[in-house]
Amino acid sequence: MKKHVIAVTMLALCCLSFAQESTTRGNNLQEQAALSAQNRAAEAALHSPFSTADCSFTFISGAMNNFLKFCVTTNGNITVFETPLGHEHIAIGRDGEGYGICDLNSNVAYDDYSEFGDSGNWEPATVVSQTATSVKIARSTSDGHWTLTQTFSQIAGISPSARITMALRNNTATPRNARLLRYVDVDADGVANNNLDATLNSAFGWNSISPGGIGPFGLVLQNLSQAFPSPFVQKTSVPPASCDDHSNSGPLLSTDGSLVLAYNFSVNAHTTVTVPLAYKGL
Repeated sequence: MKKHVIAVTMLALCCLSFAQESTTRGNNLQEQAALSAQNRAAEAALHSPFSTADCSFTFISGAMNNFLKFCVTTNGNITVFETPLGHEHIAIGRDGEGYGICDLNSNVAYDDYSEFGDSGNWEPATVVSQTATSVKIARSTSDGHWTLTQTFSQIAGISPSARITMALRNNTATPRNARLLRYVDVDADGVANNNLDATLNSAFGWNSISPGGIGPFGLVLQNLSQAFPSPFVQKTSVPPASCDDHSNSGPLLSTDGSLVLAYNFSVNAHTTVTVPLAYKGL
């Protein structure tokens, strides 16, 4: 009887081990497929000579659970975001993060999404100011119609964050309508396939605790302004077309997707509209 019980127990353990190995193998294949798709999309995207994913400004604060490290490119992209210590959410595979503008009067798009390409109709970015905890970067469109000034600030503490203040100026002599986007290809805790969803005020990607060993961490892109954004998640890591209409397609499960905040504005001549937002750990 005892031998029979031992045999049944061993068989059950073997079956469980095989199931876990099969799950892990399946997850690895999905990850490889997602990262390969990212590579193809990034290589197919248009890149101007100004396009870059290199860190030019790095900010570090806190320790362990309060640790935050993020870096900003010369063009105003965040291509590293690590919080808590050892848990990276953007710099996995290809770095996709940045901004887009659609001039709704002319239907012209201006965007820069780091390794996922740019529209090529920008002037070089310039550093307006820099401190130990912030950097302000300005960039104008090549037609002179718009200037986007972005201030990146390190917010340290119990719940650290990277705060981005995006100020969009209409340089023309007539009022113009614009859509302003912030996008990120989230790869929560180093994993390409995440769960994604959005609320009226934020978009987020995360992993749940699972037998496969996936870390239960995530990334939130949160609106901090009084404006009413249109947060949404995508079933793809590829950036959205700035001038297309978008809608929230969440919740998504085990998807290599992306997060977006979109704002629509009427901007008077020679006037600036400003929206603050933030990246936080989840």
